[in-house]
Amino acid sequence: MTSDSAPLQVYPIGQLIRVRAAEDEFHVRVGAQLQQLSSTDFSVWAMAHGPADHVPRPWTPDELAAQATTVGLPDAPARLARLEETGLVALAAPGTASGLALGRRVRMVPLVLGLGNSAENPEAYSVGLPGRPLAVLSAAAYDLFEWATMESSLWRACEGAAATAARVGIDDPLASDPEALLASLLEDLHRLLTPNAVCLDTWAVS
Repeated sequence: MTSDSAPLQVYPIGQLIRVRAAEDEFHVRVGAQLQQLSSTDFSVWAMAHGPADHVPRPWTPDELAAQATTVGLPDAPARLARLEETGLVALAAPGTASGLALGRRVRMVPLVLGLGNSAENPEAYSVGLPGRPLAVLSAAAYDLFEWATMESSLWRACEGAAATAARVGIDDPLASDPEALLASLLEDLHRLLTPNAVCLDTWAVS
C-alpha cells in the first residue's frame, strides 16, 4: 500500500431508482434497501459521483464542497457527513487501508455496455452505449468492469483478476497485484461514476 497521505476521495454508494420530484423524494437503492432523500441531499449525493466539468482530479470532500457552493449549497459538508453516516457515501484514499476497506465493502456494477477495443487502438477499451462511448479503460480496468459484479466485493474481484493475470504471465503490478489494481481503479473510478457507467453497491440482500 501507499502512504496514508494519499488524498481522501468521495465515493457514492447505491443507485437512483425512483424520482418523485413533486413530493421532493429521491429513492436510492443500496443492496435490498431503499433510502429516501430530499432534493438537496440528493444533489450532494449526485455530486459525489465526480466533477461536473469532467476534468480528472482527486474528487475530495473539499472539491465537492467548492462545486456545491457554486450552485448554492454551502452546507454540503454537513450533508455529506450525514450521507456517510447512512451508508450512501464513503470516504477513502486509494492505496491505503481506507481504500482497501472500501474495496471489501462494495462491489462494482456496470450500468452500460462494454464496447471493447478496436484494430486502430487495441490497448484502449471503451464502455458506454452503442455509438456513444462514455469512458476508455485499460485492459485490466475493462476486465474488472466486465466481471467484478460476479464477485461479492470489489476486493475479491481484484484478487481474482490479479491471480488470472499472474497465471498467464503478466508481471505488470497494475494487473497482477490486487492491491495495486484496486488502488489504480479507485484513483480513476470517478471517470466511470460521473457518467453513471457503473455504480457501487453492496452484496447484502437484507
